[in-house]
Amino acid sequence: MGKFNNMLKKNTLCIITFLVIVIVLSVNVFFLIHTRGIIKNIEYQNSVGIKSINVNLNENIKKLSREDKRYIGIIKVPNETKNITNLRFMFIEEKDINGIVNCIIVILILCMLLIYLTIKEIKKYNCKQIKSAISKDALTELINYDKFVLESRFYLQNRKSSNCIMVSFDIDKFKLINDVYGYKTGDEILKCISKNLKLYFGDRIVYGRLTGDVFGIIMELYNKEKKIPYIAQTITNKIGNISSSDIDINIDLSIGIYDIQQESNIKKIIDNADMARLKSKEYRYQNYAIFDEKLSQEKKKLMQLEQDLFSSIKNNELILHYQPKFNINNEKIVGSEALIRWQHPTIGMISPMAFIPIAEKTRFINNIGKWVFEEVCSKIKEWTEEGINVVPVAINLSRVELYQPDVIENLKAILTKHRVNPKLIEIEITETTALNDIDFINKKLTDIKSLGIKVAMDDFGTGNSNLSNLKDIPIDVLKLDRSLLLDIENNKRTEVMVKSILSLSKNLSLSTVCEGVENRNQVEVLKSTGCEVVQGYAFSKPIEIYEYKKLLK
Repeated sequence: MGKFNNMLKKNTLCIITFLVIVIVLSVNVFFLIHTRGIIKNIEYQNSVGIKSINVNLNENIKKLSREDKRYIGIIKVPNETKNITNLRFMFIEEKDINGIVNCIIVILILCMLLIYLTIKEIKKYNCKQIKSAISKDALTELINYDKFVLESRFYLQNRKSSNCIMVSFDIDKFKLINDVYGYKTGDEILKCISKNLKLYFGDRIVYGRLTGDVFGIIMELYNKEKKIPYIAQTITNKIGNISSSDIDINIDLSIGIYDIQQESNIKKIIDNADMARLKSKEYRYQNYAIFDEKLSQEKKKLMQLEQDLFSSIKNNELILHYQPKFNINNEKIVGSEALIRWQHPTIGMISPMAFIPIAEKTRFINNIGKWVFEEVCSKIKEWTEEGINVVPVAINLSRVELYQPDVIENLKAILTKHRVNPKLIEIEITETTALNDIDFINKKLTDIKSLGIKVAMDDFGTGNSNLSNLKDIPIDVLKLDRSLLLDIENNKRTEVMVKSILSLSKNLSLSTVCEGVENRNQVEVLKSTGCEVVQGYAFSKPIEIYEYKKLLK
């Protein structure tokens, strides 16, 4: 509304001029009628006819001093005298009538013109508002992605040299900040960063908010090799400094830098800087990365891998290996874990560490998880019918899968389809998954247990491990991560710690599995701690299905 008022202020002179002319013309009409007009009053009986009035009227006109007078109106005036009506007639000269008509016409034209100009200005104002809304980010009032592309193109076309860089930066763990402190706090951080950009850079360069918490900068930079670290430090300390605000949070930035040189494709420039930004998150001792062609090649490989993954199930490229679990005392097989592998037609065997993150990112993990569960149940049914002594098989369930609304229905449907005893299935979730959104995860785990399936917490000891959490999470099995056992044969404190965890688990009625047991020395130490079930290379590596079947026999 304030901007609309400013628009009206700019046109005040024009509006006042129009109004003055209209008022002057209106006064002129009033003046002509009241000073040049001649009024005649005539009394009539109420019963008199129109014909008599016309005759009387004509006689009165003849009595006027000027013959060019014309009758322009009649006014009926009330009279208290019974049966008497006063009629007031007005006469005015022809030229004055023409003047009045002309004034009225001009007034109407001016009013219409004023309305037209007002509508035009309103449309102009609305267009500006729409353009501003389209090109500006509403929260930070910085230019958005589309406007950034346009202004960057213009900036690079008019640059004085080829010494330009593109900087892309974002806030580390911004989603976590929103989840923990709320979106209002997240918005305030974004506004604080945009304010810092304006204060530090002014209008000398191009900068804007590209998406979410990602900001972009295009600027000229001489002596790049020496100044790029300085620019990264400046963005970290100056732009990322929100200590002056009311927000008591320390934030870290991830920064990607691309040396533009002769490149003119703006979207490619932004993409390259983004690739460097994502790469910087992998670094431990610095928060920025500079783009090189290796990053581009890596991205192309990942994109191709992603596309190939979508057809992996259809092309029967996914296979399962099984890693047995053994009773540590009699060394008999008591269970196993199904581990997925991808036999790529050109690359060869691909580790799940390489493709599971891609699957989770694209949500294709839901398809993979369903395939694994179906495959395991199918094999258990087949082996049972063959009279083989089947042991429980553990299947990993990702956080993404747990959040699917139909995950329980799918598990139940597959169990029913293959008529598998649910006691032969165990679902494994990681410690990190279990401790994230505890109320929701607990509800899902309870629903899984209601199917008769046991639940295991995998990788215990890798996250923010807290033994007190074990009493709140509905699990049946606790799997100790290999990181807890690495030096158990040489470190008495490690042995005591593992023994304490095993003792506590037993008191909580939890079965325990020590995974990643690599050698016989570890086995002997674990026997003394009370460990009962182990999994690792000391007994067996993950094996193909035909080897596992032989082991069961």
